[in-house]
Amino acid sequence: MFVMDKNEIQYSLVEPLSKEYETLNRDELQMRLQVFIADLLENNFEKLCTMIYRHDVLESKFNRALEGGTIDEQAVQIALLVLEREMEKVETRRKYKRYKEENRLKGQNE
Repeated sequence: MFVMDKNEIQYSLVEPLSKEYETLNRDELQMRLQVFIADLLENNFEKLCTMIYRHDVLESKFNRALEGGTIDEQAVQIALLVLEREMEKVETRRKYKRYKEENRLKGQNE
């Protein structure tokens, strides 16, 4: 688990771009998300809730992540939830693409 030190990390306080979810390594992406989420927890909780909704993170999991610890610890948990959900979406897209391809090939063979 990563805990950020705001004095050592000089990341932009903007959400990583969609393409960055695919190009950054997981640790770098997690650190950027943590910094961004910690800032939202402190300064713009409504925007954080909108982001969580947009990423389709379960509300119950989000609420559990908010239950205890410092803002930095909450940010770590929320960042992990966002990454987990994005990875689930990637896997679902892969399975659907494979399913479509298999059905297309079946149709050609009939």
